[in-house]
Amino acid sequence: MDRCRFRIRFLDRVGMARDVAAVVAVHEANIVSLEVKPGEMHLQFDQVPAAVLAGILQQLTRIPDVLEVAPVKWLPYELNQQRLRGIFDTVEESILITDKRGVITMCNQKAVEVLGLSYSLITLPLQEACFPPEIAEAIISGQLKQREVLLKTPYGGVRCLVKSNLVFDEHGDPEGSMITFEKMSKVRRLAHFITQPVMVTFDDIVYSSAVMAESISLAKTVARGNSTVLIRGESGTGKELFARAIHMASLRVDNPYVVVNCAAIPDTLFESELFGYAEGTFTGGLRGGRQGLFEFAHTGTIFLDEIAEIPPYIQAKLLRVLQEGCVRRLGEMLENRVDVRVIAATNRDLQQLIANGSFREDLFYRLNVIPICLPPLRKRREEIHTLTWSFINKFNQRLGKQVTSISDAAMERLQSYDWPGNVRELENAVERAINLTMGGRLDVSQIMLPETVTGVKDRNHLKKAAAEAEREALIDALDRGGSIRRAAKLLGVSHTTVINKLRRYGLSERSEDSDN
Repeated sequence: MDRCRFRIRFLDRVGMARDVAAVVAVHEANIVSLEVKPGEMHLQFDQVPAAVLAGILQQLTRIPDVLEVAPVKWLPYELNQQRLRGIFDTVEESILITDKRGVITMCNQKAVEVLGLSYSLITLPLQEACFPPEIAEAIISGQLKQREVLLKTPYGGVRCLVKSNLVFDEHGDPEGSMITFEKMSKVRRLAHFITQPVMVTFDDIVYSSAVMAESISLAKTVARGNSTVLIRGESGTGKELFARAIHMASLRVDNPYVVVNCAAIPDTLFESELFGYAEGTFTGGLRGGRQGLFEFAHTGTIFLDEIAEIPPYIQAKLLRVLQEGCVRRLGEMLENRVDVRVIAATNRDLQQLIANGSFREDLFYRLNVIPICLPPLRKRREEIHTLTWSFINKFNQRLGKQVTSISDAAMERLQSYDWPGNVRELENAVERAINLTMGGRLDVSQIMLPETVTGVKDRNHLKKAAAEAEREALIDALDRGGSIRRAAKLLGVSHTTVINKLRRYGLSERSEDSDN
């Protein structure tokens, strides 16, 4: 039944509320609400016939000190409820209010969306509103403060982080609970934004060779897709750099980027780290269980570095994740769907591992959808100069140095080294040199590479090998030329140089014979 609502303004005096109530009572109208404050009153009573209503209003205006009687659409408490509802519905977290029996008395729009039950969930017990019985009991008793919970909605299981606090009445007795919950996928995204590592883009990758330009062009082209990428290359060639740049250029850029070093995880923990575990699976495990890294990366990218180190028994489960997009926590029967873009990397020959039976062939083909190969630094020596100056500028800023030049001998030393550790080793060498220099110029003495620091024995070995090669080259040139002058011409050196070398290696007698 519709109700009549009026605002009455008056000169404040004792007995005003009594006089107003008496007028309404005389006309046998049922007062529903009467809110009074100095100088103003809001009156609500049940709908009455028009003639009765006219009589009530006429008598109200005749009450001494009444200044105005005006109809209103809403009473103050109703407006406050609407404002509270507006605030409730704009809060990002899902909110439920229950009575002391666990019956829902209030909810917000976000809770309706997550639980998929519409506002009909009001008056439902928690157990009938997607909450497992043991969780509902823990909420009612005040024992649940915060826990990851699997809510069983009409649309399937939804993992949420549930928080609960008891609400007390004026006597300090529990009269219900306030529950907030958030999808774990959103909690993960928040954690990602808080802990996100420094990311790089393709613009941050320093290169000058055609072969690297081709690799970057391919990576940029495939970045906006969802297909699995396999990056192959020696240690230190920049595989993780490429993976981060691909993520940053993808449509998943605002979602988690999770790095997994497969070589650093013990075999016994591999499954639980990648796929998570249910509550009670392990002694000392977390209450509510724990999500795995694939769940944490949901809607984002997971980078599986050193993929060749994954144990064989995990490879089958990883294959299923790639094929079906589902993960199953240890100790659970329910599978959780995950939307994750996988980028894998390795410095090992996967085909050889397949041949010896340590890597699954079907997993390789599932990973190798988009192969990107990064060449070693020794095959793109033209980049050494560019990279060196990039690292000089980087460490100048980081170490407070002002290196502005590098000697030709130092650059030649960098250019002639094979760099088995690739770009990472070059970066370390430049950082070491920047630390050693006292001025603004890098000298060859500050370029400390392995053959200069591995000890006298190794240096002597290298010198001996070089000398033997030079001696053999002299003998070969003499045999082919028949004389010192012709040998010098074949070797591209002067006649005097050949004579000195022959004497050095005890070949002078042979040289005298050959010149006759």
